[in-house]
Amino acid sequence: MTFFTKDTKTAFEARSEAMRISFGPVVFQSARVMRNSGILEILEKAGPAGLPMAEVVERVGLPPYGVRVLLESGLSIGLVTLAEGRFRITKTSHFLLHDELTRVNMDFVHDVCYRGF
Repeated sequence: MTFFTKDTKTAFEARSEAMRISFGPVVFQSARVMRNSGILEILEKAGPAGLPMAEVVERVGLPPYGVRVLLESGLSIGLVTLAEGRFRITKTSHFLLHDELTRVNMDFVHDVCYRGF
């Protein structure tokens, strides 16, 4: 087997991967909170029109600052897009909401692995 015998990443790719790993817990928890708080579901129900941040705040019932931080995190991790002041979900968000294996794995990692630390 030769699958793991060589390091083929460029320095840039390796640094990017290291940064992704270092922010992994933040990415995970941001995605989990966006799912569990209803932000992703609210945006999904809005459809292609999306919603401005103020409407997300109103519908989800969280403080504006918290919603802003979560939506900005969602932008950087690919869970939402922003065009013309309106947020929309991505395909990745769809799977966070509807794929049973993804849901089970995310809940397991949070409930067992995170709490186990």
